[in-house]
Amino acid sequence: MISDNAKIGTGLLALGIVFLFLGMLFLFDSAMLALGDILFLVGLTLTIGPSRTLRFFSRKDRIRGIISFFGGVLLVMIRWPIIGMICQ
Repeated sequence: MISDNAKIGTGLLALGIVFLFLGMLFLFDSAMLALGDILFLVGLTLTIGPSRTLRFFSRKDRIRGIISFFGGVLLVMIRWPIIGMICQ
């Protein structure tokens, strides 16, 4: 049985992907991309749980990818959407 948090998280994941797609479709609109990133991260946390999310993002063998991903999210937040999406 799927918990309510997992159902809400899956919806937020889907919504985040939609906003990321629309942000790229509308010529890298930074507001939509930032909203998509936030929804994606919150949806991932609700879907798999906070402890598994933290474990996923704190693995030593993936540190370059994790820094690149969060660096890209930060670049999108400070309104450099093209470079941020390339980093992600």
